[in-house]
Amino acid sequence: MADMLRLNDREKELLRNKAVEINKKLISQKREPIKDTELAHIVLQSAIDLVEVSESGKVSIAR
Repeated sequence: MADMLRLNDREKELLRNKAVEINKKLISQKREPIKDTELAHIVLQSAIDLVEVSESGKVSIAR
């Protein structure tokens, strides 16, 4: 298994924007901000068990 995950430009921007949004809230609560990479790990760990494959073979995250 690869130790590195490559993100495209759109994914990087979405991750960065979400990190900024979260960090504003954390800072207002006088908490430490998180790094983009920390957020990526949190999202992956939270979503990995929700990944499904449909009858047609489409892979998605269950809501």
